[in-house]
This record gives sequence, C-alpha cells and structure tokens, in this order.
Amino acid sequence: MKWVIAMGALGGALIGTSALLFVVHPGAALANDANRAAMAGACQDLDRDGYGINCPKGPDCNDRDPRVSPAQTETCNLRDDNCNGVVDDAAGCNGVAYDTAPVDVTAGAFFMGSPMNQGADDEHPQHVVQVAAFRIDRYEVTNERYLACVNANVCSSPQLKSSARRTDYFGNSTFARYPVVFVNWDQASTFCRWDGGRLPTEAEWELVARGPAPSKRIFPWGDEAPDCTKANMGGDASCVGDTDLVGRRTWGASPWGAMDMAGNVWEWTADWYDARYYQRSPQHDPQGPTEGALKVMRGGCWMSGADSMRVSCRKAELPNTWAPNVGFRCVRSQGR
Repeated sequence: MKWVIAMGALGGALIGTSALLFVVHPGAALANDANRAAMAGACQDLDRDGYGINCPKGPDCNDRDPRVSPAQTETCNLRDDNCNGVVDDAAGCNGVAYDTAPVDVTAGAFFMGSPMNQGADDEHPQHVVQVAAFRIDRYEVTNERYLACVNANVCSSPQLKSSARRTDYFGNSTFARYPVVFVNWDQASTFCRWDGGRLPTEAEWELVARGPAPSKRIFPWGDEAPDCTKANMGGDASCVGDTDLVGRRTWGASPWGAMDMAGNVWEWTADWYDARYYQRSPQHDPQGPTEGALKVMRGGCWMSGADSMRVSCRKAELPNTWAPNVGFRCVRSQGR
C-alpha cells in the first residue's frame, strides 16, 4: 500500500483508487513539518502535551489540541479524548437511539446551490428545483447492512476491511453500526439495488440536507458553524480522526430527520459531475448529466473542515475511488 500526502481543495478529502491510496491533509504546512520531523527523528509535539511524531510518550491522534491524547480521560463530549478510536465510551454517557426506519420526504421545491457571493463556482447559480416524493436512509449505510449483502453473495467486500485507525473494522461487531467505507461507486450502487433502492440524485440529497423552500440554510442544522456536537469533522476540531457511530450527533440532524448529512463520510450520489450543470439544470427532478468521467460526492467527512460540511458543497471523484472516508446512503420510492 502506498500513501501520499497532498493538499485537499475541499478541506481534507481522503481518497483512494485501486491499490493507490491518497491521504489528503487539510494543512500542507503541518504535513511538511511532520515529514521533516520524521526524517530528522525529532519529536514533533505541536500542542505540547508530550505526544506526537517521534515523541517518547508515543503518537497523538490530535496534535492540535492538548485536551486530546492517550493520557486523557474520556468524557461525554462527542469527541475521542483518549485516542482509543471510540467516542463517549465513559460511564454515564448517553446511548444512541437507533431508528432503522427511513425518512419520508414529501414532494416539493427547494433552493439548490449557493448564492453568487457564497460557495464554489460549480454551486452557481442557486436555483429552485421541484423534487418528487421519496424515502431516504436515516443513516449512512452501516457495516452490518453491507455485510448482509456480502453474505447474500450480491455485494463484493470493501476494498479493505480496516478503517483509518482501526485494523479490524468491517465485520467487527463493535463497529457494526458505523458507516461502511472503502467502497466505490459501483459497490454502493449494487448495494442500493439489492436493498430495493438506488443512490440519491444530487437534488434529492441536497433537499434532504437543506430542507424545503424557503430554507436557505448553510448546514443541515442551520447556519451555526459546525463542531463535534453536530458533525464528526476534522480540521482543528478533529472529533475522532475516523468514522463514528451513525446517528450519534442528534443536534446535527437535517430538517427531515436524516443524520450525519454533514461529516462522518463523504456520500456517493447517482449523478455524473459537470461543473456547469446548474446553468442548464431542469427545474423538475434533475438527474444530472447523461454521461461523464466523475461522480459526485456530498456531505464532507471526518477529515473535513466547515467548508465541505455545507449542504451545497459538491465533490467530484472517479467512480472507482475508494477510501476510509467515503460511504453512501440509499433512496427508494415511498411505500418501499
């Protein structure tokens, strides 16, 4: 396995294709410092807590925050304080109510994209779209759901059975309700068909994340900046440094009640990518371009900063891309 560090245009995308896995870090300066420290054998301890690269106490899962290290005590704060890869595993922390019922989305109009003074060029112009009724998974597809498809000899196993920080992830009951990762677009689409649905269009996904008109909210929960109470995110606020239990962050629910529409993992959609598609997008149930080279992901991931968490953010990737920060959810007709 080859690992490459590079800059991420959307604030920390971690992407892999075939046997080549790209780690895209949100800070090139930090990455360069880390490389120099590693080559020199010096201890790099950015937050001065005694943990870091080549440090005597050992590595640090978040070297930007002295409150996070293997020496810390886990508290109920929706973060991995002690670097064990599990969030809020201390006595007294609230459990997570797991509701397997999909979310019903009624037909209607919403504002898609970003105003001209916000967002990236491929999010313009903001336009009104009418979408027919559908149902969408409340959560990102989990390891246990995907494993059922593998056991039915329909789905192929994820490209790797680990996650970013866990060597034993897919098939491990501890992480049964964590999002499946290391699946490409074809694998995601195959699962959704087996499960009686399909991947969502970009329009369907954004309607669920933003809510119906007149909502123009920036994030699924509103306009407040994201943090670990609302999304499993990265950057300086790094919450876990890996995937997390789906549905844990109830304050980050979308207007329809869908969970983790921002953060945790990037989510595949059905659409081919075209940077100028919004300039000619149909008003009713847009399906995206009829062909292309790249597919669209939505929602940001556990490595992403706030910009990628926006409901209008679009990320284009090759369909054969797989990585520890990429997953998906499915949609189906109402009544199924």
